[in-house]
Amino acid sequence: MAKFFKMVFSPIVFGVLFLAPLIAQSMTAAGLQIFALPNLIVGLFIGGGLGLMAHYRGSWIWIK
Repeated sequence: MAKFFKMVFSPIVFGVLFLAPLIAQSMTAAGLQIFALPNLIVGLFIGGGLGLMAHYRGSWIWIK
């Protein structure tokens, strides 16, 4: 059970399930679009990348 909670509350899941839609909606509200990619794809790359980086660094804060 503890392993399940660690997986659900991991930085990667947070980046993909929360940050990606937030970034996509922010881009849509601002009228931004990168090339011809849908904003959700751009949000997934950015949110997933930030989550992956936080997972390997062990912190969301840049200075550790």
